[in-house]
Amino acid sequence: MEIGGINYRAFETFLKEKGREVKSPEDFADALKEFVLWVNSQQENAKNVKEAVLRGEDVPLHRMVIEFEKAGVALNLMIEVRNRLLEGYQELLRMQV
Repeated sequence: MEIGGINYRAFETFLKEKGREVKSPEDFADALKEFVLWVNSQQENAKNVKEAVLRGEDVPLHRMVIEFEKAGVALNLMIEVRNRLLEGYQELLRMQV
């Protein structure tokens, strides 16, 4: 049984949005780190929009809603990735050698 590498193309879109250089990760930890950084940036964007609204700046309502939804979806995705990783780890622990 051969286990191939992780398809990194899904993360390329996220990196291009932020103007970061797109490169293949050296290992899974690098890909996971980039993903966590992307989720954090989505949360920061939502926070910045919220603070702008609270300061009384002219922020369109649709922009605020979109940023909040993007941050929520990103966080939910990260939670699901974490859950799958934990399931995989638990499966490895149950394996008999």
